[in-house]
Amino acid sequence: GSGWELPDPDFLPLNRLRGRCVEDMATLMLRSVAAPEAHFRHNIGIPQRLEQLRADLFKGAICSAKDRVWLYLALCIKRPILLHGLVETFIECDAEMKEHLINSIEEAIKYIPVTEQELLVLVQKASHQTEPLVLKVLNILMTTRGKEPLHPGFGEAVIRLYKESNNPRLLVPVFDLLDRNSLLDFFPAVLQLESERVADAFRLIVGSRAPPLSVTELLMELHHVNSPGENIVPIKASMQALNIIFGMRDQFDTKVYGIVIQSLVEEPGPLPTLFMRTVIQVVKELPRLSDFIVMEILPRLVRQEVWGDENMWRGFMIVLQHTFASQPTGAARVLAMLPMSQLEDVLVQHPDWKAQLRDYVARQPHGTIMPHVKQLLE
Repeated sequence: GSGWELPDPDFLPLNRLRGRCVEDMATLMLRSVAAPEAHFRHNIGIPQRLEQLRADLFKGAICSAKDRVWLYLALCIKRPILLHGLVETFIECDAEMKEHLINSIEEAIKYIPVTEQELLVLVQKASHQTEPLVLKVLNILMTTRGKEPLHPGFGEAVIRLYKESNNPRLLVPVFDLLDRNSLLDFFPAVLQLESERVADAFRLIVGSRAPPLSVTELLMELHHVNSPGENIVPIKASMQALNIIFGMRDQFDTKVYGIVIQSLVEEPGPLPTLFMRTVIQVVKELPRLSDFIVMEILPRLVRQEVWGDENMWRGFMIVLQHTFASQPTGAARVLAMLPMSQLEDVLVQHPDWKAQLRDYVARQPHGTIMPHVKQLLE
């Protein structure tokens, strides 16, 4: 009846409360968490009645500053273009409220399709000021995208931002989107991150339908960052990275380890520092490659005089110890290739290997075994 009619010019019918007025109220609530001196590009004019409602809400504990962001975040799900207003407010907040927005934005981003154009625009517009919030968005997208690739524009936008901030964590969520040259340029920086971040980056490469690097190439690069003459990254970081990729071996054909080991041993110059460590890991954990290691790799290392490098020689002996029982003939063949001094030292350390070596020598045609081998077995 007429008792419900309000002649107040500020009165808003229900149909007008929908849409823009709700957005305006949400925007006012969001902006209220910014610093008092904050300036925004666009002012919001709302009727006095709604302004009074906002003021009354803010007086009570039911609408504390940190609670005022939720309505806006909910609207971002339906209208992702509103995310840019959130970023604008983020810049104007103090450190504590910025942290709150970073921790809260997932409640919107995880419900927005990764194909949404405004997400790409948000990253493309990123600056050093907005980087922490953008990094959070990228990490959420890395989780929510599943096997769906992000738009290539994300990679380009992140490279630009990285060149401003030098924060390698930005690169991880788009690691599979980087072109080959950019990935190799940024590779050392990513390798030195926490193990969880390195694992995230490798997971994207291994799971990509069109990766910038194959698993074989990734393993080759991991070995090349450390050589006797240069450590592009600390050895500890490289070992961590090699362990991470080895832990993903159920996601790719482990024959790549045979390809990588053979390729590395065939390269000119000194072997990579962690080469023998990988060979040891392979013979311990991938026994089906042991025969290949004993028959192909160890003889080549003998021909390269592996004993000239103390660490490589120590690793060589560990591989022999792990394979002697399972590959006795191949291991004995390797022993018979050693010069007198090295073979003598080996047989002193492992006198139990003499019997197998003697059996092997006895089966070989006359004149094929070096005289010093028979001499040491007498």
